[in-house]
Amino acid sequence: MAHKFRSLISNKIIQALDHIAIGGEGLKSSTVIPCIQVDQKARIHPEFRVSLRRLQQRGVISSTAVGRKSLLNCASSLVEKFHTDMTIPGVYVVEDKADIRVNFKVNCHNLVADVVGITALRPDAFWRSSALVNILPKERVVADFSSPNIAKPFHVGHLRSTIIGNFICNLHEAFGHEVTRINYLGDWGTQFGILKYGYDACKMTEEDLKDGAIRKLYEVYVWANQKAEEDSSVLVKAQEIFSKMEQGDEEVLRAWNLFRKVSIEDLRRVYSRLNVTFDEYHGESMYSADECQEIIKMMEEKDLLENTEDGRKVFSLTPNNRITVVKSDGSSIYLSRDIAGAVDRYKRYKFTKSYYVVDNAQTDHFVALFTIINQLGFDWAENMSHVKFGRIRGMSTRKGTAVFLEDLLDEAQNVMKQKQEEANTTKNDLQYSDVDIADKVAVSCILVGDMKQRRQRDYVFSWDKVLQSQGDTGAKLQYVHCRLMNLQENCGVEFTPTVNTRFLTEPVAISLICEMARFDEVLIEAYKELEPCVLVNYLFKLSGSINVALKQLQVKSSPLEVAKARLALFVTARYTLAAGMKILGVEPLNNM
Repeated sequence: MAHKFRSLISNKIIQALDHIAIGGEGLKSSTVIPCIQVDQKARIHPEFRVSLRRLQQRGVISSTAVGRKSLLNCASSLVEKFHTDMTIPGVYVVEDKADIRVNFKVNCHNLVADVVGITALRPDAFWRSSALVNILPKERVVADFSSPNIAKPFHVGHLRSTIIGNFICNLHEAFGHEVTRINYLGDWGTQFGILKYGYDACKMTEEDLKDGAIRKLYEVYVWANQKAEEDSSVLVKAQEIFSKMEQGDEEVLRAWNLFRKVSIEDLRRVYSRLNVTFDEYHGESMYSADECQEIIKMMEEKDLLENTEDGRKVFSLTPNNRITVVKSDGSSIYLSRDIAGAVDRYKRYKFTKSYYVVDNAQTDHFVALFTIINQLGFDWAENMSHVKFGRIRGMSTRKGTAVFLEDLLDEAQNVMKQKQEEANTTKNDLQYSDVDIADKVAVSCILVGDMKQRRQRDYVFSWDKVLQSQGDTGAKLQYVHCRLMNLQENCGVEFTPTVNTRFLTEPVAISLICEMARFDEVLIEAYKELEPCVLVNYLFKLSGSINVALKQLQVKSSPLEVAKARLALFVTARYTLAAGMKILGVEPLNNM
């Protein structure tokens, strides 16, 4: 955080640049925002740093100051003209091959008071006091993620989209942006004809779906698919059923609505275990053949479609890459529905950012989608992004059975309960008080185990690594949060947001403050890269600093004023840790 120091240094840099006549035009202090310098060695004065190369790239330093020598002269002049005071006791230049920086030593006591004061007073939004956050323009964000198929259990193949999409939404909401979360369901196509055939053939009723609906529908679907492979007439009947769906047959659509309803109810139950919610459940069914034809007509008017010899209509993304938009039988494909969907979403939400959180394999599809929307003349096409991610390999239950998410979560919960029993025997610190706690810790492990990976890389799932009690896992974050909560409840001192922080002088206390002060910088980096691992790795480092401080800074046995200051340090550290966990989608626990 360190809001006051960022503003103070920013304003003084602007004044100094104006004084030496090398500042760009129309400068504001918000364009010069220093980052805190943190190293592992204890120092009397924490430092902030400003990169002159970045200031030059942003136009903060005018174009007259070019070249390395000019930047060095600029840095020297800046130091010379910078009026130091008790708040900033020193300024100096750091030079390396890639950059020239100006470092500002700051008054340690004031930094501690700044970080603890702001965090304690606004525990749920302390980072919004930061100039780094405040310069971000407010966005209207639409995020499309998860997108499983109805009438099928939630497959782990949709897990990464769900986790990453939820993080992106949480992060934007943390900055105060307006966010709409959309789950675009696979709810249309011949497969529903197959499902309806099986549903009827097995003489199922709505009463049969009151318990375990999705499992039952999936079993029926698998059975009907096998029948279709054995008997081609089954597939013909399924196609006839789907044709009736498209034509609005009431009896068929009544069954389809039932399948969709029970599917969404089941999905919401699973999502609740992952701490995920959606504002809208959309689907392919929203965009009818007429709407797709309207899109095709628009493309034809713009000469974006070519007719092939076999009767298809294609869009040429490149001379060697032609994409089918209309099949030879005249029916449209999902690309045209996605175009119709994008147009509809802009009309509904007037988004400034639209994210599609879908794996790397769909890159070509989204390149085509965005290119077509752009060539149709929609200037908001530049606001659309494909957030890519790699795949999870080897994800199954420990017995190697079906990779449905609920099976995986149940397995993880059982492992955590087993660890509890072992902990009760071995007197291990890590214990889980009930099934609900075990489930939340297990989910934390799965979420953090995924998000600590680089987003676009494939990774191999390992039960031992994900659910281990030691090391960098979700269990570690939960354990540290619980330790801090336990300290607050049992230290014998009452926490108050306003305390005399001058009693926090130990190197471990200053180190922890410096880590906490970086929180807004980390959020901005994660925001720019849309990388949850940036925040995850920061929380691991923060947790390490907290554990070191807990070992060295006693609260209960200390003089009252010292105890109050240390408790304030640990409470604000807990606020910081909890804020990061919530943005990741992890529910912080108060006890384990």
